[in-house]
Amino acid sequence: MASTLSESIEKKEDREERDEVIIKRILVPIDGSSYSNRASKYAIEVSRLQKAQILCIHVISKLPYGYEYSGSATEQYFQDAMSQAQIWFKKIIHMAENKGIRDIKTDIFTDVLSITDAIINYALDNSIDLIVIGTKGKTGIERFLLGSVANGVIQHANCPVLLVR
Repeated sequence: MASTLSESIEKKEDREERDEVIIKRILVPIDGSSYSNRASKYAIEVSRLQKAQILCIHVISKLPYGYEYSGSATEQYFQDAMSQAQIWFKKIIHMAENKGIRDIKTDIFTDVLSITDAIINYALDNSIDLIVIGTKGKTGIERFLLGSVANGVIQHANCPVLLVR
């Protein structure tokens, strides 16, 4: 019986050594910060190595403090934010194309209650294999070691998360 148990353990170890990490879909939430720009570069490199699709998203949660809540001001805020996100997307697409990566999808979500929930739900709905996210966002609050969005993502993601400083 001892030889059977050791044979079973060896077979399991052999299987574990052969298991490969397969990354086919990489999610990169961006906000225009230097952290998300660096995260994009890491995602592009992983994509190049794994031949994976990159899915870039930008989430606009709500009006920032100080904006008027009138219809036209609100609409203008969201239009400006979406235009800025398109500029960020074009930059990432250009960097990816320079590395030979053409399989990139972009998406913008507006007026969500939680940026973290939007990222987590997108990852679930799109069978994401890896989330690559900057450790801090555009808020500029440098006193926190880890941004609240990044922290929420690593706490609740159903897939591996690569944090980029």
